[in-house]
Amino acid sequence: MAFAQYGTTAGLILFTGEVVLEDSVTPLADVHLYNRNNQQITITDPSGFFSMHVSKIHVVQFTSIGYEPFYFSIPGGYKGEVYYRQIILQRRTIPLENVTIYSRNEVTESILRRENPPNPLKNVSYGTLQGDPVAVEPGIMNPASLLWDWFSREGKEKRKLKAILKLDEVRSQVDKRFESELIWELTGLYGEELERFKVFCNLPHSFVLRANEYEFLLAIKSCYYSYKNQ
Repeated sequence: MAFAQYGTTAGLILFTGEVVLEDSVTPLADVHLYNRNNQQITITDPSGFFSMHVSKIHVVQFTSIGYEPFYFSIPGGYKGEVYYRQIILQRRTIPLENVTIYSRNEVTESILRRENPPNPLKNVSYGTLQGDPVAVEPGIMNPASLLWDWFSREGKEKRKLKAILKLDEVRSQVDKRFESELIWELTGLYGEELERFKVFCNLPHSFVLRANEYEFLLAIKSCYYSYKNQ
């Protein structure tokens, strides 16, 4: 079935990778990828991973609410069958509306004239807090916590630790997949020679973890040809 599906993409390149935030670590899910040449559409998964077949002349547009659009094309001189790229989306700056500030004298004069004072806050409702406070994760709906988490030392250390733990987990999963007997059967290498080949075939971690079996073995085969030619 995999061979039949791939046969319909003859002459195309498997464009794969992940979309992340400005820290190059945090994945961005539900990003829309739109091939402007053939109208093909796909989205990133919860880990920010994406995969689609494209031609070198195609332009892929990455869009997500709150981020600047990003456009990408495969380099013209690329001759491989699988192309990996990490895409970084920049946050979009949204200008705020003008705010009118009233002086104390304006408010006082309105009171003396028995007029309703200017109400810069318009209609604001007040409520009472029911129950114990609940911690809210930093995000667009919680901008104060988001700013504190982004610029504070504690927030930076937390993101750094999370990145280290994530990297250790990724390396463990990558090593586990490279232990597959299919690699030995495909290349015919074993022992120290097989270990040297694993070091040479330094595929991106994101691709190793998320590619299906056919895509993974296709990349291994391409690495093997390069390894033998070397």
